[in-house]
Order: sequence, then C-alpha cells, then structure tokens
Amino acid sequence: LIFTEQTKLSSDVHPALAFVVMWIAVLWLSVVEGGQASFVGLAPVNRELFKESHPLAYKCAEACHTGDNLDRYLLGRQ
Repeated sequence: LIFTEQTKLSSDVHPALAFVVMWIAVLWLSVVEGGQASFVGLAPVNRELFKESHPLAYKCAEACHTGDNLDRYLLGRQ
C-alpha cells in the first residue's frame, strides 16, 4: 500500500519516506510497550537488588513505583 501510494502519507510524500516513518513509529511503540511491561514486572521486585548495578533503572523504578504513579500510568494508556 505504501509503495503504490494508497495511503494518505505516501500520497503526500515520497513512499520511501512514508516507509521509514512507519518503521520508526513501530520501533518507538516497541520501546514504549517494553517499558510498560518492565515497570509492571518490576513492581514486586525489591529495588535495592539493582540499585548499585543499574542506577538509572533504579531511579526510574523509584519514580514509577512511588504512590499510585504506576496505576495512573496504566490507566492513562487505556
């Protein structure tokens, strides 16, 4: 559909650009979905286990799992 210009984006711009934009969007969605699965999966894990080895993940998990942040994030994704 993209290369035969049967989509709105590919009819307005070059089909190769539409193809690249589509794959960037798919990859971004994969990252977001993976992050959501990680936050849900890490909820019952003691965060002190990875505090020293993965400091950035620890900071993100602390922010996400403080209060009802995880529940609000998941409700916002519905």
